Amino acid sequence: MSYTTCAPISGEAHTADTEELAEVAWVAHGEIPEYVPCRLFEPVQGYLDAELQPDPGE
Repeated sequence: MSYTTCAPISGEAHTADTEELAEVAWVAHGEIPEYVPCRLFEPVQGYLDAELQPDPGE
């Protein structure tokens, strides 16, 4: 499993190498447990929790 945090700019995500990856999905912070039910590696989860929280000004 590989996970990357990023923001879409344009285009559509797709699997370029089907031998290496089964699928690509844009997942909101709250949807992570649906895709990774046994939790992410703790430091990764901590990073995502800190980076993907809503901006208090929104």
